[in-house]
Amino acid sequence: MKAINLQEKHAGFTKQWHPHRIATVDNMQVLIAKLLGAFVWYSPSNEDELFQVLKETLYMQFRDRTKIVKEG
Repeated sequence: MKAINLQEKHAGFTKQWHPHRIATVDNMQVLIAKLLGAFVWYSPSNEDELFQVLKETLYMQFRDRTKIVKEG
């Protein structure tokens, strides 16, 4: 398996809210996207999801709580 530099991949595109596939691991896609401002998009699916924040803070609002995901 080849290591991926997330900062390099992130710097390689400018379009926001558009996921880019950067790898496939065990038949699972690894996507990266740039986010800015508020965006309502999430709907539950049968897939597991992982969010890693590379810069700033992501506020994930659920019906009953808000989760704060800081960079790193």
